[in-house]
Amino acid sequence: MARATVVKTTERFELTTLPGVNGDAGGWVELRRLAYGEKLHKDAEAMKMRFAMDSSKEGSRNVDAEVSLINEFVTLAEFAKCIVDHNLTGLIDENDESKGERPLDFRKPADVQNLDPRVGDEISTLIGDMNDFEREAKTSLKDELGK
Repeated sequence: MARATVVKTTERFELTTLPGVNGDAGGWVELRRLAYGEKLHKDAEAMKMRFAMDSSKEGSRNVDAEVSLINEFVTLAEFAKCIVDHNLTGLIDENDESKGERPLDFRKPADVQNLDPRVGDEISTLIGDMNDFEREAKTSLKDELGK
């Protein structure tokens, strides 16, 4: 029998956008792959948003808003589900650096939204690569066919 359920293993990635400086450790994230049910739920929620946006009569501006909202929803859902551990911090009070730093909580949209865009893009790309099931299937098929 072939096991078809997701294995809850994780993979750690060193972030190139947060290299270590002066002996300090660089930034890293530990990620896990989405289970198929989680992927289905994420896709279903994104589709609900698309249908909700289509029901209004605003014209082409809706298309841009729809894509933005869906992209943001998917990214927030992926960060919350896929980031298992990390060493990333943010200021306790964005207006007062003297109050110190705290670990980021990627289940909170505000923490994701406050990321440096380079760091956020790198993490998003890593999550996307880890969950790109179609690319992995094509790669496996190529390996089997020797092409």
